[in-house]
Formats: sequence, C-alpha cells, structure tokens
Amino acid sequence: MKKHKRETTKRSSRKFRYGAGRAALPPGFRPGLSMVEILIALAIAALLLTATAVAFDAAFKSYRSNYEMSIAGVSSRNALYQICSTIRSAWNDPAVDIIDVSSDGNQCSLVDANGWDVEYRYEPTSLQLQVRVDRNDGHGWSDWFVMIDDVARLAVGEDIFVVIDPEDPTFPSGTVGKIIIRFRIVREGAQQTLTAAAVPRNIIY
Repeated sequence: MKKHKRETTKRSSRKFRYGAGRAALPPGFRPGLSMVEILIALAIAALLLTATAVAFDAAFKSYRSNYEMSIAGVSSRNALYQICSTIRSAWNDPAVDIIDVSSDGNQCSLVDANGWDVEYRYEPTSLQLQVRVDRNDGHGWSDWFVMIDDVARLAVGEDIFVVIDPEDPTFPSGTVGKIIIRFRIVREGAQQTLTAAAVPRNIIY
C-alpha cells in the first residue's frame, strides 16, 4: 500500500514538472530548441548581420569620400598657390605685356617674372585645370600639364578666371587690378569650393 502511494506521488510530480500531455524525459535530460525556434533565431541573426554590414559599408564609403576630398583639397590649394604667385609677379604694363583672360573665362595668359609665357586654362571636356609654358628659348610651347582634376564651375555660366579692374583711375588702360580664380572640386559624390584672388604687385614698370 505504501509503495503504490509513493509511485503515484512521483508520477504526479513528474507531470507537474514537464507539463500535462508531454512525454516524460529521462533523468538529467533538458529539452532543447525546436526546429522552428532555430530557424527564427537564424533569421534574426541574419537580419542583424545584414544591418551591421550595411552600416559598416556606409561608414567605409564616407571615410573614403572624405579622404579623397582631403587629398584633392590639399593638391588644389597647392595649385592655386602656384597660380596666384605667378600672377602676382606677372608683367602688368600695357606698354610691355599684360595679363589676358579669355572672354569665356576659361583661360588666363601672362608673362611671368622670368619672361616666360604662361597659360592656364580650364578644359570643360576633361574637367581639368591645365598649364603650359613657353620659355622663349626657341623650343616653343610645352605640352599641357594637368594641375587639378575633377574641376567644375561654381554654377552654369560662371567664369573660372575673372578680371577685376584696378580701383585707381590713374592706372593705364588695360592694367589688371586683380584676378579671381574660383571653381569646385567634385569627387566621390562630395564637393569642395575653392576661391583665390591675386593682385599683380608690379603695376607699372
């Protein structure tokens, strides 16, 4: 009588532990995940990994774009410094030679302090700012060299080179007051605006 009562109590506690209608498990065995639960967990993990990959790719592209613009900005500022230095020391006397800018604002011609003919031009087809030099030694003009890539106008119809007349009315006609150079660098979906102005120091020789 006592033995039967003990077995009944053990079965009741086992049903209470594992739940009604569920098969009894061996001692020390714990139920795991079902196939549906595993598939759901894998789907959630895949979504998280995909979101992380997308965020990482966007961050990498942003870093690359900023790096490219930084490099382009440094090289462009160096080129602008060279152009402005040449303009400042250029002949600006109508009796000798003057700084000339084309009507479309794409080209600037001058004679520098060494007596060399220098031409800067914007090439809209290749989106480049180029330079060539004639040292007047009988060899003629050099080839066009690329100074800056990925150059664009500030806006449609805006000139790259702009001539400003001198403020002093006593300067001879044809004398240049200053030259403004302005353009944008467009690269990797980002852009940077660069503007510089150069005043010829030697107005009259």
